[in-house]
Amino acid sequence: MSSLTARLRALHAALASTSPDASARVLEILVRFYRKMAGDLLVGFFFVGHDTDAIAAKQAEFILRAMGARASFSGKSPGQAHRGLAPILSGHFDRRLVLLRETLALEGLPSEQIETWIEFEESFRAAIVGGA
Repeated sequence: MSSLTARLRALHAALASTSPDASARVLEILVRFYRKMAGDLLVGFFFVGHDTDAIAAKQAEFILRAMGARASFSGKSPGQAHRGLAPILSGHFDRRLVLLRETLALEGLPSEQIETWIEFEESFRAAIVGGA
């Protein structure tokens, strides 16, 4: 098991210790995050005409799989999920991480948990940036 995988599992365990349903908590955080992105001046245009709550649900399924809380994920890979969109540039991806960090902090996650989540998201940069 990689270090990141172990830390993601620990993040899920920490969420489970503070919430009766850690999976619902992850979804709640992601719904707030995607709504925040949809309203953002720099990245909001990517979400016009898209159901951000449905996107958040798929993202929750994806990260919960990485956290070891789900046996499978039925969605597309990060690279496939972003095909067909306007090109996502490095600045867009960076803005996404800023908004995620802000959301996680507002949700009360400690800094080490925030950094684990950010590292997980960062690991998909090459598959997403530039429409790869």
